[in-house]
Amino acid sequence: MFKFAHKLAGLAIYTGLCLGIASTISPTTSPVFAEDSSLGIVMRRGHLRVGIDAAIGGPYMFWNAKTQFYDGFELEIIQEIAARLNIEPRPINIPWANQPENLASRQVDILLSAREEGALETGETKGKFIETVPYYRNTQRLLIRSDGTQIKSLRDMIGKRVGVVANSGGAAIAETYNKNRGNAIRLFSSRDLDRMVIQLRDRQLDAMILDEPVAVWQVRNNPNFTIVGEPLIPIRLVAIVNKDDVSLKKAIDKALTEMRQEGKLEQILKRWNLWESQKTLKSTKVLPATVLAIITPYSVYQ
Repeated sequence: MFKFAHKLAGLAIYTGLCLGIASTISPTTSPVFAEDSSLGIVMRRGHLRVGIDAAIGGPYMFWNAKTQFYDGFELEIIQEIAARLNIEPRPINIPWANQPENLASRQVDILLSAREEGALETGETKGKFIETVPYYRNTQRLLIRSDGTQIKSLRDMIGKRVGVVANSGGAAIAETYNKNRGNAIRLFSSRDLDRMVIQLRDRQLDAMILDEPVAVWQVRNNPNFTIVGEPLIPIRLVAIVNKDDVSLKKAIDKALTEMRQEGKLEQILKRWNLWESQKTLKSTKVLPATVLAIITPYSVYQ
């Protein structure tokens, strides 16, 4: 799903098996844009149309059978942004691959749907959209059964049966590792996450490489699972707007920045057990609004 992760995985893994990278974000001068009417249109309409994909699943976005509505930490972020703009949120379910087209044709106002920073700056979508400030720092994590404690890092997966979601960041890591190590990992790739989770439970797989929120969600719902090793390939998640909708982007940036500074983002992520890894997102009144550095020092291989 997240093709941009392939670039990061290839760079990180190619440079060595024991790689420590310390990343810092320096404030940069924002480009000057002419104001537009995008925010005014949304405000007059009274609701914000947000492209989502409930098929991504928990805890990002999913259909809650109990409430008969969408649920997930991204939904809560959407609702808070809309509340700060004093308008109603209107999530619109669109298949993930079709979302950029729907945004470009203005069927929605923004996309907030597990979109990685820079992912739409390639190919046919290059130059069509702009990104908001980040709202989450995503990583890839190793998920194993609690009795599989012999696996503590990617290196321990040599010869093991490892499941990944097709075209995901986890797939990028495993495929690049295999390319450089002669298919050392017995890799199983599928779009059917639920089936692979069952295979892990039933010992048909030894481990999985998953987005951190998905791995945390699986541990929450399966007490026999645990997460091991260091976070792999941190990358920030952002909302996406059309390139001409600068005033709307600025309003969303302001809402997200205030959410971080006031502790609201922390409150939302804590409800979903996702706050502990967000070391540079902790609420503070002293950081300038332009500082939303989410990438923290990490080690790809231990």
